[in-house]
Parts: sequence; structure tokens; C-alpha cells
Amino acid sequence: MPFAKRAAALALAACLFLTGCGAQPEADSAPAPSPTPTPAAAANSDKLVLGYTPGDGFNPFLTGSTLVRQNAGLLFEKLVEIGPDMSIVYRLASSIDVLDLQAVIHIRGGATFADGTPVTAEDAAASIEAARTSPLYSGQLANVTKVEVSDGAVVLTLAQPDSLFSYLCDIPVLKASEVASANPTSSGRYIYSEGTLVENTRCLFAEDGQPEEIGLAEVSSYNEMVSGLTVGSLNLYQTSELSDSPSGVASSLSYYRTNNLIFLGVNAAAAQDNTMLAPLLGTAAGRGLLSQIIDRRILAEKGYYSRAYPATGAINSFYPCVLAQQVILPEAQLDEASARASLAALGYTENAMDGFFYTADGQKLTVRLLVYSGNTYKRYAASLLADQLEAVGVAVTLEQADDFEVFREKVLLGDFDLYIGEVKLYNNMDMSPFMEGGGASAGIVQSETLTAAYNAFRGNMSAAGAYEAAFAAEMPFVPLLWRNGTVVHTRSIDGLTSSISNVFYSLGQLRFASEDS
Repeated sequence: MPFAKRAAALALAACLFLTGCGAQPEADSAPAPSPTPTPAAAANSDKLVLGYTPGDGFNPFLTGSTLVRQNAGLLFEKLVEIGPDMSIVYRLASSIDVLDLQAVIHIRGGATFADGTPVTAEDAAASIEAARTSPLYSGQLANVTKVEVSDGAVVLTLAQPDSLFSYLCDIPVLKASEVASANPTSSGRYIYSEGTLVENTRCLFAEDGQPEEIGLAEVSSYNEMVSGLTVGSLNLYQTSELSDSPSGVASSLSYYRTNNLIFLGVNAAAAQDNTMLAPLLGTAAGRGLLSQIIDRRILAEKGYYSRAYPATGAINSFYPCVLAQQVILPEAQLDEASARASLAALGYTENAMDGFFYTADGQKLTVRLLVYSGNTYKRYAASLLADQLEAVGVAVTLEQADDFEVFREKVLLGDFDLYIGEVKLYNNMDMSPFMEGGGASAGIVQSETLTAAYNAFRGNMSAAGAYEAAFAAEMPFVPLLWRNGTVVHTRSIDGLTSSISNVFYSLGQLRFASEDS
């Protein structure tokens, strides 16, 4: 498959707004029976116990199970980790040089597998090759066309420039001879031993204070893992959905930053032929005004109960390359009077009787806002967004689709003025889902100027600020929020530090309530 077509297909697959809900750690068509705790697996107040599926093994390159990926964060060290602050943290890679169509990964000296075998560039290269064809990692490595070892480093050839390619290198490293093994030799902080995980004393990245042993409870489905926390056979799991906290158990939720972008899709293409909507949605000035009216902080705090944070640009605001360079504000940029003056400048006329704006031919300025009502958070955010628009004189018709396939079809057919969508961007901030042919491109009028600015950023991260300025000037869609990832655990657990690349990013501060009692 040509690279451009493959990339478009992957971009389409990455769009979460084209699925009814986020991917679950275990795919399952029907709830499984609740597990019965056993002495070996039963969670207690002073031991971390996780779910695992023996039949899936521990190799993250052999399965699409995100539960395997979760647990692999304990068993296999990665080339890099992405920190909680969205910075690159070098692990088995000592550095990564990215220039034009080449990425050179230098391997840290002194690292070994649990059996004492040194970690080599050949191991890293074999792991990247295995990841390229794996269900979990193939998408993020689609830009890699060739993997070689040269002078003790891994040299990757890229199909297109990617200045943030290092963010895609959170790849576990396995022995070259074991990339197809179900239970490879550990390179990480723990090793598997008779139904438990025990500390790997050879790991360079072991933390003071981390648990000496982690229990494992057998589960065969995601639903069984959820019920396992309820009955006490395990005490922590990662979830992709905000509403998955189990009932009937004293549980807590912990959060970490992700690149799940919640956005306002704008049907600019259709609006250009609509005399009522053309000034507001069909022009860059109108879309920019729409963005300036929105108070993202309110959407995050009230719509998502602080389980998301404002998106102040197209790139995640915590990425170092855009720090202090984004122009979108978390709060509404315009007060009501200024917003109304800007709407008037677009050619609309305010009606003093009802406070709404009208076109010259008497049409009330009304936008249709489409939302999938099966998602409580998006539905509430849509209601808050409608209130914000109506407060400055833009009438909103809220269209709620309770069947996700109906919502999806409406988006793909362009049957909307605005819609609330969500897309899981790869960690290199690949914006191809919003470009022509991408899964989130419905209604977007493509801009050569913005495309050029984006390509410059892809070639050199120092151009990120210029890309953000060009994006804000065009506003092809309106970034709203970045959604947090969620970890569900019992209330006795405290101090877990998670990141987008590893739920178990740090265990050094992990504590249990009983330890202080």
C-alpha cells in the first residue's frame, strides 16, 4: 500500500469519534462472570495486584490487548518514556537524533536483560521491526520504512520528515531472539515468577521504594477485570473510559495527561454556500471568533468534572516545543460586548428584542450542534457550549444522536454545522486526521498556507510556534480539551505516577493506607 494511502487509513482508524467508546483493555462481547478470589491472587491492603490473561502472555508485539501493553510497562524497558509533563525521558536510548528522513537511536551502555545479557542495538532494532507489524504499535511506526544497525546505533529511515519522532519511540525492547516469544526475558523493573512479578535486581531503572512483589489475578475479559476490583481479587486497572469506575466498591480514580483531543468540528465547506452561516463558519475570521467566544476552562471543569484540560492550540500545550507560543486562551477571549461587536462586524444584525443576531434577509443566526448523547461528558459539554454561544446572540439547535452509528453517519455525510468529536492523536502530534482524506476531515476547507506551516513544523520542531499562529489564523476546527487517561484503584492505594507511555511510570512513591495505620 502506498505510504500516503496507508497513512490516511491509519489516521481514520485513530479517530475515536468514529467509535462508540474508547478501546477497552480487553475486547469482549459479553460480560464475564465475576472472578472468585484465590489466596494466591487475592488483593489485600498492602500489595498491588493486577489483572492478566495467561493465554495472551506478556509480549506486547503479539497481541492487540492493551492489558498486555499495560503490564509490559513493568516487564520491559522502553527506548524512551514520555513523562507526566509530556517531556521525553531517555531510558534504553541515550539519545535520538532526528534529521530530515533519518532517525538515529543511540543505545545506552550498561543495560542488561534479567539474565545478565547486555541490551544491544540489535535487540532494539529487532524490537522496532516486530513493533512495526504488531497490532499495538504498527500505526505509530507507519512512517518507518527501513531499520538498520550501524556503528552500535539503530538507524531508521522515514518516509516523511517528523521532528517529534522521538515521541514515537516508547517501544519496549526485547531480546532479538525472543521478539516472537509469548514470555520473553524481562528488560524492565520486574520479572515474571510463578504467577507474580518480582523485582529485577539487574534493572538500571529500578526505583527506591518500589514494591518488591506485584500480584497477578487471572482475568479473561475487561468486564471480569472491572468486577475483580469489586470483589477484591485485584486492586488497580487502567481504563479508557471516564465512567468505568465500578459501583459498590470504595474506589478512587487517578488521572494522567493524554493526546486525546476533544474538538469542535466545523462544516466550513457547506457553510460557504449558506448565506446565514457563511460569515461565521465559512470564513477564517468567523471560525476564529467562534473559538474566542468559548470558555474552555468551564467545559473542562464542569463538562468533564476536571477530567480534561483546555486545548490552547492544535499541539498539546504541555509539549516543550509550543510552551508560551500558543495564542488560544483557556478562558473566553472576548467578553459579551466584544463578542457581539465582532458578530456585527461579520455582517449580522442584533435584534434588541430577543438579543439574537440575524442576517440581512431576516434569518436568525442558528447553528446545529451535533453530539453523541451516549457519552455523558460530551453531552454536558455540548450543553455548556450551546449556553456560551447563545449568551452572545448565536442561537443553537442541539442535535443529540443516541445511536453512535447515526452520529457517525451524520459526520461522514457532512450533516452538521458543528459537532463535538474526539481523536486520539499519535504522540508526535500527527495532524493528518484533519487533513484531506483523514478521518476527522469532514467539513474542513483545506488551506495551502496551513499545510505549508504544518510541513515546516514536521521538518523542524522550532517551527511549532509558527504553525500554531497559522492554525489560529485559519481555525479549520476548534480545539476544545485534552482528555485525561484514567486509572481505577482501591482507595488504599496512593502515590502511583502514570504517564501516556506507561501507567506504571513511577512506583517509588506507591503507598498503601495500611502502611501508615
